Amino acid sequence: MISILVIISFIDLKYRIIPDFMVIITLIVGIMLSFFIRGLFIDTILVMIFGGGIMLLLSLVPNVMGGGDIKLMFAIGSFLGLKKTLWAIFLAFALSSIVGIILILFKVKGTKDYIPFGPFLSLGSFISLLVFM
Repeated sequence: MISILVIISFIDLKYRIIPDFMVIITLIVGIMLSFFIRGLFIDTILVMIFGGGIMLLLSLVPNVMGGGDIKLMFAIGSFLGLKKTLWAIFLAFALSSIVGIILILFKVKGTKDYIPFGPFLSLGSFISLLVFM
């Protein structure tokens, strides 16, 4: 998961897009591994819907989030489980807020500029995976 998230992060930073085929690969691997790790397929599906659903609700606000972020959170949910997914989302928003404020204060970005969220989802997921073993 981490290696795919690193690749997705760099693609999102450079091209402002999260490739669907990479999300699909992540999703398939996550679902397959869920049988060996957690054992309950329905739990995996519910966590995917929960994580992606939070992102979907946030995307209803215009110009806040792209569709790739929603799909990425669905895929991340298949790996992490409920507790880690919640932490990943929280950490992604906290880290992106901090970085966004710093970029605005140093006039690197303006308040209307795009800041890719995929790298923050990836970083939040990575931290969640390591800290909440």
